[in-house]
This record gives sequence, structure tokens and C-alpha cells, in this order.
Amino acid sequence: MSTTRSKPGQGIDPAEAPPGLADALTYPFFQTIFDRKSRRVGLGMEVGSEELKYRSPYEPVPLSELEEALLCMAATGLTGLNLGDLDPRTGMSTLVQWTSRSWPSACSNHGTELFFSNDDGMYMLNMFGLLPEPGEVASLAGKSIDEQAEKVVELYRRAKVELSPGRAPLPTTLPGLFDFNQWNANKPGTTLFIPVTNITLEYINLLFIYLSRSYRFSLVDEQNGNRSAGLDDALKSGRVEEARQMGMVELESRALSALVVEQAFICQNVNLANQALGLGGWTFTGFLPRYVMGGGDVPGLGFRFEEAKVGPSYPVGLDGHFEAFVPPYFADMHEAVDAFMDLKWSALDDDVPKPYKSPESVVQAIPRPHEDTVELVKAFCQYCIDTYGRFPVYVDPMYQRLTVQSQHLDPDFYEEFYPPGAISNQHVNHFSRWHPDLADENGKPPRRAD
Repeated sequence: MSTTRSKPGQGIDPAEAPPGLADALTYPFFQTIFDRKSRRVGLGMEVGSEELKYRSPYEPVPLSELEEALLCMAATGLTGLNLGDLDPRTGMSTLVQWTSRSWPSACSNHGTELFFSNDDGMYMLNMFGLLPEPGEVASLAGKSIDEQAEKVVELYRRAKVELSPGRAPLPTTLPGLFDFNQWNANKPGTTLFIPVTNITLEYINLLFIYLSRSYRFSLVDEQNGNRSAGLDDALKSGRVEEARQMGMVELESRALSALVVEQAFICQNVNLANQALGLGGWTFTGFLPRYVMGGGDVPGLGFRFEEAKVGPSYPVGLDGHFEAFVPPYFADMHEAVDAFMDLKWSALDDDVPKPYKSPESVVQAIPRPHEDTVELVKAFCQYCIDTYGRFPVYVDPMYQRLTVQSQHLDPDFYEEFYPPGAISNQHVNHFSRWHPDLADENGKPPRRAD
């Protein structure tokens, strides 16, 4: 396999697979855990500190397609179907999808998608609608090294969507990027990963739980004297219970805390893959989300922003690619909830793969929401829009917090300033094992022309 970037549609020649591939795929799992560290200094970078002053003598070298594919699929790869090992009558109606990913997701909603940028362009992995192919075995177990590489790259190519050519136009200065990240974030040769979460997907799903006939929570608006948030008639009739009161702030905090961890899972998967591959990188929060998504003084990821009745504008989606269940993508929240229902319950259609040997009896036992529950969910969501001009009220519909970067690290920096052990043999030998055509006689990266 070539160490340069293959163009989409090109096949993979197993005879060209670099020996580093076998090193990475057989690297001990617990060693990746114990060797994981943030390693921020990459090829071509300059550290301005007086105490750690350093200018890399090497050229920035971008990741190969294979390296990037392994990182992406470790981050958020499709791993087949979830097992759905719940009682169909009491728990399975909470699930949004049957697919499984490389990270766990509340109710299997998988509302977080991965955006990334390298020297060539800005991309996203459109994983949500991806289904295992008929007869596809999710696990790589039992496959040869070359077969594993073929599978990973094929899935990467199937999900990859180019959004624009060239490196993503992200902030390079304050206020969009903290000063201590400006010297190495989104620099030549690096691949920057930006997970973004569609909060509305699981939030609406949670509302069907909280407002179901079993739970009957009374949702109230703390900013308006704890009045009922669009559920007045249900409160009077006893359809929701006054004693089971929950404020919108608490509800949205619950939703956010359940969903933002998805970004952390993705970033940690990249960190562990960095170690196995012998790459540098780190997770950080130095970018301000509004600027990353396009609501500041740079285009960023190019998300659409809408105006609220009070407060700043907020990101609702990337048109045609990744859209929240909110206006302007829908006329109102009634229509948005209907669209969510169509999406979720289409997972029970006959042509959608399911994990069971005999799925018919399981599917037939899964209860659909009662019509009064559907109307309560719509009423609450529309109350948020009518009162505050947005849904959710306190959390952005599209939420971004963490980023993680991968890069070829500069081994000389770590050898100069740190005792042995700061970098592993995976890092020391990376170029000789992954890029022998670029390495010098000592296995070092290509040097700058100057």
C-alpha cells in the first residue's frame, strides 16, 4: 500500500502495505493505554519558549490515507449492529438505530459526526446513515493484515465527504483560538479532528421518555416562574404529574452531559490510535466553538446560524450535510418531531438489518409512543421556539467542544529535552516502518531544504 494519499476509487495493493501497519494492528491494547500522552510538537513546528526553544529541522509530512483511515475508523467507525439486548416491551423503544460504532451512545442515537481537515481539504464522515453491507462481518478478527487494511480504507472512503478544498479556515488568533495553541493547531502536515454533536436528535428522543405515560414528568420554565412549558392542559388533566417536576435547565443539562461525552470518546479513540500508529497529537479545547463552526470572524466549518429572541445567534446545521431537527430545516417543531419520528421508526422497516436471528417477534413487541405523548413532545418543543426563538433554549442544537489533532511528531525535540521514554519505539521507528521511501538512512523524516 502506498504511503501517499490514494485517490478515491483506487484499489489497495496489499504488496505495498508498509510494515508499520502490522506494528499498529498488533500493538498491545494495555500498552496503548499506559503509553498514551499528549505529544504536541510535530514536524516543521517551532516552539517559541525560552526554556524549550526549538525549531524543527524537518519538513511537515501529512498523514497517508491509510494512517488517516485508521484514525477515523478508530474514532467513529461502523462496527456492525448493536445487540439490542433489552426487553423489547420496556426498553427497546428508546433505541434510535441498530448500528454500532466504535464508541457508546445514549439510546444508540449516534448524533455526533466527525469533521476533519488536512492539507488537502475539509471533510466530514457521514456515518449516521451508513449500514453494514449484507453479510458484512463487523469484527476484524480472523482477517489478515491486508484484509483489515482493505476493510478500514473501504469504510473510510464510503463515509468521507469533501466539504471544501484546502485546509479548514479556522481561527489562528484570539478570540477564536487561545494563544497557547496558536503555534501548533491546524498547521501544515497535521490532521485536525472536530467532532460535532446534533443535540436535538437525542434530546427529542429523551422527551419521549420523560413525557411518556410511564414517566409523566412535568416540565417547567424556570425563567418564567416555573410555569408549565407548554404542557398546561396535560398538567390540569393529570396526564403529567406536578410532583414529578423538572426544569428546562436541568433537562438540557442532562441531555448535554449524556451527549458531550461522545466527543470525548471519539477524541480518546484517536489518542489511543495515535500511540499504536506511532503518531503525535493531543486533545484540546483552545478553539472557541462559535468560531470553529462559522459564527465568528472566519468561515470555520461553514455552519448555518440562526437568531434567537435573546442572546447570540446559534448553529443549527451544515446545509445538506448535517442538520438539526429545528427550523429553518422544518416549518416548526411539530414538523421537526414528525421528521424525527419518521427517522427513528424507519429503523424497524423490513429492509433495515437487525442483529437477531429471528427479528420479527422482537420488532412486533416494541411499543410505539402513544399519540398523546407525541403531542406533548411537540407542545414542549414548540413552546421553546415560541418563547425563546430557539430549541433547545440553553444548549446549542449543534454543539462543539473538543478537538483532537494527529501529526508526525518530531523525535529530535523529545530526545533533546526529555529523558528516554518520552516517546515509544512506535514513534522512534515510525518513518522507517511507515514511510521508508521518505526516511533517511537513520530512519529520520525528510529535512527542510533550508
